[in-house]
Amino acid sequence: MEEFVTRARSALAAVLIETAERSGGVFREEKGLLLVAGNHPCPVFINSALRTGAMGAAEVFRRAEAFFGALGRGWETWVRAGVDADLQQVAEKAGLSAAPVLVGMVLDSRPGFLDVPRNVELCRVGDTAATRDFANVAADGLAEEAPGFCDLVRTTFSDRRSLVASDTAAFVVRYRAEPVATALTMVKEGVAWIGWVATRPRFRGRGFARLATAAAVRAGFTLGATFASLEATTMGVPVYSKLGFREVVRYSNYWPARFGR
Repeated sequence: MEEFVTRARSALAAVLIETAERSGGVFREEKGLLLVAGNHPCPVFINSALRTGAMGAAEVFRRAEAFFGALGRGWETWVRAGVDADLQQVAEKAGLSAAPVLVGMVLDSRPGFLDVPRNVELCRVGDTAATRDFANVAADGLAEEAPGFCDLVRTTFSDRRSLVASDTAAFVVRYRAEPVATALTMVKEGVAWIGWVATRPRFRGRGFARLATAAAVRAGFTLGATFASLEATTMGVPVYSKLGFREVVRYSNYWPARFGR
């Protein structure tokens, strides 16, 4: 299991960098630390500090404060539950807010094809119009995740190049021609990272996100991945479990104090 966790975290780091670069952001890799800033100030995901080595917690926060402070924004600190106790201690001492728990999950077998219901169409993003659909659906479906997250999504995926690349496959599910759900895979380090899974609120509970996720996972394997990984919200865990994903790690991340719920 530890190998899955290590490779999944390496893929996550690569995805953070790639997502930032494609959207006009910046990053800094230091020995034991990755700092990533996107093109939107919302301190979630695209604005992250991810410890990648043995750097001490106090030094992680010192460097993160300098990096993000120069940009005038906050950031999300990734904390592995049961592993990064020192990061958690420093975050709490600094008065930061605990973010909703994320469940790291993996799948090491290609899922079967899911039946596409009548009046439903599964589309791979390939042009500007589809990119716009992806951004709008993901923004609507993920708006509840954090304050300002809706705007972050639209800004991150404002350009076709953010979703169309040799290592990336993004999907939009349409119901009666209306875009209703999304999912994306980005293959890094031989891992199909799955993200931006979303369904517009009034279309939830119909299996649309599951259909999009299965398509993204299958595409990831086709692009050369040996397994798939993702970081799920608690609401998303049942969707992924039905596809065969299993939990390997949990993240108890931290946000700026003013950003807490």
